[in-house]
Amino acid sequence: MDKISAFTQRNPVALAREVGQRIRAIRLAKGWTREELAERSGVAVSTLKLLESKGQGSFQRLTRVAVALGVDGEIRSLFSTQPVATSIEALKRAERRRAPRRIRKAPPSLPPSDSALS
Repeated sequence: MDKISAFTQRNPVALAREVGQRIRAIRLAKGWTREELAERSGVAVSTLKLLESKGQGSFQRLTRVAVALGVDGEIRSLFSTQPVATSIEALKRAERRRAPRRIRKAPPSLPPSDSALS
């Protein structure tokens, strides 16, 4: 199974269902029942059923469940503080870098001329 295939579909309903399926898979991998997860997260069992089966629930409840399951880092990474480019041109400008400055060599010194001595 790829990371979250619904991202490529750009379908919010499919994405929500896939998140719910991942929550269920993580819960089962830990060997927890819905009742155990409900107790650990402070979310009602009926809410967990909706979240796992249809992907329905509030963001606050999703974060509570994620913290209880120990996967809250994935939610945090969605909202990282990396700068976002405002356009493709801004992104291209950010990628361009100046070349390092060249150090210019001093011109070779000229031997003293006879006229300078007089």
